Amino acid sequence: MSIDIDERDEAILAHLEKDARQTTQAIADALSMPRVTVHDRIRRLKERGVIRKFTIEKDARALGLNLRSFIFLRCEGHQIDRRKVSEAVSCLDYVVRCDIITGDWDILVEAVAPSMDVLGDSILDEISTIEGIGATQTMVSFYHYEGKAGSIR
Repeated sequence: MSIDIDERDEAILAHLEKDARQTTQAIADALSMPRVTVHDRIRRLKERGVIRKFTIEKDARALGLNLRSFIFLRCEGHQIDRRKVSEAVSCLDYVVRCDIITGDWDILVEAVAPSMDVLGDSILDEISTIEGIGATQTMVSFYHYEGKAGSIR
């Protein structure tokens, strides 16, 4: 189900994406809108599920996690529940996200790590012990660029 969002909602969302700690009054002032209107629109956006939560974004490099990688996983056998495999992989340290995908591979894992050694030891060794995983292919990212839809999850 698609939810219609007008220009005012887009502007409010843009301000919240820059800094979710902004007060309703600060957003209202910046957009020349009444505070109560901004408050009501934010409440409706939350109720309709457009805004799921207010959170922080951690910088992986600032935390010493300088290596970003993508790991393709292939499950062995047709009876393997890819959701269960993905849930198990998602619980591992350094895993950012785990998506079930189409194509030659079954699962795509985004992971961060402090070094190539840690990536190999902590992630690949652990991943290989999860029942149902038959093959992996790892790609290391040199640079990361966030797109316009980067805050959409």
